[in-house]
Amino acid sequence: YTAASAVARVRQMAEPPKENDTLRPILGDTPPLDPKEIDSLLAGRWMLLNVWRNISPEPVLKFPLALSDGQSCPLEDLVVFEIRYSDRIGENYFARYSPQHKWYYYPKATRDEAVLLKVWDSRGKAFCKAPDKQTETVPVTFTLHSAFDDPATPPDAPDRESIEVRTIVFY
Repeated sequence: YTAASAVARVRQMAEPPKENDTLRPILGDTPPLDPKEIDSLLAGRWMLLNVWRNISPEPVLKFPLALSDGQSCPLEDLVVFEIRYSDRIGENYFARYSPQHKWYYYPKATRDEAVLLKVWDSRGKAFCKAPDKQTETVPVTFTLHSAFDDPATPPDAPDRESIEVRTIVFY
């Protein structure tokens, strides 16, 4: 998410599910969040967290998940790009290459392991709107993540099978 798209996406959760929302068959026209509460929810601290997990019985060998150290990626290295869905337009960030970026990965991740990805924190100091003495900020707003082509992958490694679930946390 970006500074604009994170808030927009949470606000969309107070609208009836659209064509691209996976919960549409279950919720029908009922919004996941109460439209009357959205402003008060957004006024407090909230986070968008993804849960990533290997779903194969075999460990991940091909295209493992990598995570950035958010403190190593300054705002100047970020590039906004659009994501076009059938029913909305979102935004996200790419990062320009920098030798200062720090990346970590989970080699041979098993289906017994799950990774929490902070994809947006409303109290991240780089984007927190008008923090005052009562508003605590945190060092990192989000963590970039990606699969990557690991040169140590055996040529006959099975394709990665994983799932990533998006969640919203309100404090």
